[in-house]
Amino acid sequence: MGRSITIDDLYQLKFVSRPRISPDGQRIAYVQTTIDEQKHEYHSEIWIASLQDQQARRFTSGPANAHSPSWSPDGLWLAFVSERAGEGYSSDLSVQKTQGKGKPQIWVMPTDGGEARQVTYMQHGAASPAWSPDSQQLTFNALVGPADEETAEGKPLPKVRVIDRLWYRLDGVGFINERRSHLFLVDRTGGEPRQLTDGDWDDSEAVWSPDGTRIAFTSNHNEDRWQFPGDDVYVLDLQSSEPRRLTDGKLGCSSPSWSPDGQQLAFLAAPKVHAAGQLRMYRIAADAQDTVPTCLSSDFVGAFADWTNSDVGDEHLAPAPAWSADGQTLYAVATYRGASQVFALSSQGENTDPPVLTPGEVHVRDLSIDAASQRLALLVGGTTLPQEIFVRSLAPQAELQRVSHANDALLDEIFLAHPERIIYTGADGWEIEGWILKPQNFEPAHKYPLVVEIHGGPNTGYGYGFFHEMQLLAAQGYVVFYCNPRGSLGYGYDFADAVRNAWGEKDSIDIMMGMEEVIKRGYIDEQRLAVTGGSYGGFMTNWLVGHYDRFKVAITDRCVSNMATMFGTSDIGWDLASDVLSTTPWESLESYMHMSPISYVQNIHTPLLIIHSEQDLRCNIEQAEQLFAALKWLGRDVKFVRFEGQSHGLSRGGHPKLRQVRLQHILDWFATYLA
Repeated sequence: MGRSITIDDLYQLKFVSRPRISPDGQRIAYVQTTIDEQKHEYHSEIWIASLQDQQARRFTSGPANAHSPSWSPDGLWLAFVSERAGEGYSSDLSVQKTQGKGKPQIWVMPTDGGEARQVTYMQHGAASPAWSPDSQQLTFNALVGPADEETAEGKPLPKVRVIDRLWYRLDGVGFINERRSHLFLVDRTGGEPRQLTDGDWDDSEAVWSPDGTRIAFTSNHNEDRWQFPGDDVYVLDLQSSEPRRLTDGKLGCSSPSWSPDGQQLAFLAAPKVHAAGQLRMYRIAADAQDTVPTCLSSDFVGAFADWTNSDVGDEHLAPAPAWSADGQTLYAVATYRGASQVFALSSQGENTDPPVLTPGEVHVRDLSIDAASQRLALLVGGTTLPQEIFVRSLAPQAELQRVSHANDALLDEIFLAHPERIIYTGADGWEIEGWILKPQNFEPAHKYPLVVEIHGGPNTGYGYGFFHEMQLLAAQGYVVFYCNPRGSLGYGYDFADAVRNAWGEKDSIDIMMGMEEVIKRGYIDEQRLAVTGGSYGGFMTNWLVGHYDRFKVAITDRCVSNMATMFGTSDIGWDLASDVLSTTPWESLESYMHMSPISYVQNIHTPLLIIHSEQDLRCNIEQAEQLFAALKWLGRDVKFVRFEGQSHGLSRGGHPKLRQVRLQHILDWFATYLA
């Protein structure tokens, strides 16, 4: 049966990402990240798997991280990003700073082996290499802006930040008002790069047209860009150097992709306001002038991009759609009823029920396609499989074939629980989907403690993503229940939008009714019920223990407690006024406080562990501080665990050692009250 999974197994996991298939479809480059047990650091290397001999080999080596692989169209070169120390830097330390020594830079290496060559020396580093069709040039992103001030001895000086815009910082990044990200062009052999874009905005996601004369990218040049984020699709003619906007500023667009004939662009988009995370597929003519883009999925229940939660990755990826060779079909990742799948959409019109190419209980996060549009490389995981690399031929009736086996040794050693899917009735008679994880050697006649897990967002979803944390709880003898209440993605726009102006109301009932459905099965000890969640899940945990006395214990993680202060302290808190409550705190403080768990703090008698990161800019730590202070003042059973230097994504991508410490606090708190 295998041994129980442990906290320390986090350090044994290998995190696989970024599958990029070679132009001839015979090899896949990908990133494999491990944790250094001595240094407590992540270390990333690029591997290449051959589809002919089914062997994967390490492509980069050394102490420096390497990531973001990109094949040249002729298949002879692989570009990647690394912080490794290369040649060509000045011996003058002050000049080295302008050359970006120690920053991530673009490197190019022959795909049949050999020495890597550094091709950028950007002051603030470089990212996102993309090859020209003739394999002679690369576009990349680089920050433009002032350097950090230092003393003559090289010590950093304290900063003075002058803020004149609403959106000036971003969780996991920090302050974003001082520098802008723009597009550059550099020869494969290096040399002085050419700056392609400029201005007080960020440009990204550059993709070359098939004939190499134009570059499509995304950017927001609108006057209200610092209040209503969301990019337009642009096309830059490399001869004239003039960018031309294709979309009209009403949509937030991402992931552009050229049709094979260079006449069309497909992209993902949603309205900037009241989108509920429901990304849809669009198509627009590349030479469009005052043309409205065509939506190809307005009636499709799924939401494009990967919105399925997991704790072995800190990104919700939105890979660009891949075109078929004849331009008639688009292959794209969408979240649909607990799974993230690859769907095949017609590029010519509406797709209500598109065919799925990855059937089953899977979590697809990323994809790439070969030059002939015959084969897809995919990043696929499941509830008992951390993400690995798979390949799928686009021939009829083809099936997924696994390419990488990074975690096989660990998986052969441990027991992992398979979830039981349930469908039950929530508030208003709505159908709600949930899952139950049971401990090893489960006995139906036994009475088990129950842990209810609640996801963040609210516009994300649980389902078939791998969760080390949930498996760990099941290994401790807990039954774990998790569900997708209204607000979750993958069930249509109306379902996802149902929590706007209504956080905590019927979504909380959906969760509680799911818990009651599990209890009906007869193997739950009703005196040992627990609830936990992070972000919006932390909000909901606070809400539930402020409205119900059913739980013996609770843990709230990176939570929201006060919607009114969230407006000004979160990196995007002002979004509450446009997308959540449709008003501001000074216009309707009553509305904000009605929806704030802090308003019900006097009702909280459940022992509560508060977990929060000190550099969380999404849900600022003051949200946790308010809750802790109030409960301590009231004399309630509460403990506050703060993590120095960590952002909102601690549980799925933060400092490895602190991730272990966080899990230990969770186990200790539950053990104290659920024993």
